[in-house]
Amino acid sequence: MCSVSPTPCRAFLAIPLPQQLQDSISAVQRQLQTRIPDARWVRPKNLHLTLHFFGEIGEESLEKIKVSVLSVKGCRRPFIVAVKGLGAFPNRHRPRIIWLGLEPKDQLRQLHQECSQALHQAGVVTDTRPYSPHLTIGRLRQSKSDLTALFSTIEPKQVGQLPVDKLVLFASRSQPGGAEHIPLLTVNLDEI
Repeated sequence: MCSVSPTPCRAFLAIPLPQQLQDSISAVQRQLQTRIPDARWVRPKNLHLTLHFFGEIGEESLEKIKVSVLSVKGCRRPFIVAVKGLGAFPNRHRPRIIWLGLEPKDQLRQLHQECSQALHQAGVVTDTRPYSPHLTIGRLRQSKSDLTALFSTIEPKQVGQLPVDKLVLFASRSQPGGAEHIPLLTVNLDEI
């Protein structure tokens, strides 16, 4: 059951960030705030690496997702990726999303694919677009700013490291101060 309410809830599968990495990203956000004043910055406690966003789902789909996530548990050893590089979607000339990059991407893409296969086998529909691993740190309502020059002057070398050692199924609930993410299921990746 979605612990947020008995009605459908917004849910996503993600990798949580350790406190030290949240603090390092918060420092990058503070550095950018004065230069991009019209951005809305993701609160540090809400930072995460999304693997799959499910949108509004009911209890039946939620249970299928939980079973799928548990089936991935023994398929992969924990690994570490570096958090570095600034970027924007759709691009730096017309930014809507400000993100930090992750390297190397191969293992993240493999983990995403393994989760996709398990979800499809359980009958859960997922996004078919190519997976582009990134950490969203800010959003712009209107893409008025060209961030190319700014990003080249303050490009962080390496913000920190992200241990990919667990998967968390979150429900997201809108609050006046921003979204609240509630963990529904946490699965540790197995050491083999």
